[in-house]
Amino acid sequence: MSAKTAMHSPNMICVCVNEQHGKDYSGMLWHQYQDEPIPFSTAVGMIEEMDRLYDQWRFPQRSTLVRSFESAAHTAIHEEAMIGMEGSKIADRSGSLGTFIVNVKFRQNATWQGEVVWAEKQERIYFRSALELLKLIDGALGESFE
Repeated sequence: MSAKTAMHSPNMICVCVNEQHGKDYSGMLWHQYQDEPIPFSTAVGMIEEMDRLYDQWRFPQRSTLVRSFESAAHTAIHEEAMIGMEGSKIADRSGSLGTFIVNVKFRQNATWQGEVVWAEKQERIYFRSALELLKLIDGALGESFE
């Protein structure tokens, strides 16, 4: 069984990196509840889109409230319930520069903890923060260009 198919989670996201712009990158996010991808144009944009999805799905739940300079800091949560898990919607997706299957298990201490699989190399690594996830993806993209 490959590392790509060994992961099962209601919040699994496939990060497909298609272009690199210096140290930044862009691509598409795929998940099992939508047929169309979600584009992102920067690494920070990728994190923001993923966080929005986790809020929508209410999984994994935040352990802290979001702080903001705005007076009414409110995160809209999508009311639709998740309907079944169909991992096949993301199983065959790939980015032209790299593909990363991300499973965030917890959102504690105002960041993420989970695991990521670099699909092209079938390598699974656990991360302790969103920053560490970005560094792992950056390192993998740097390695693929050497």
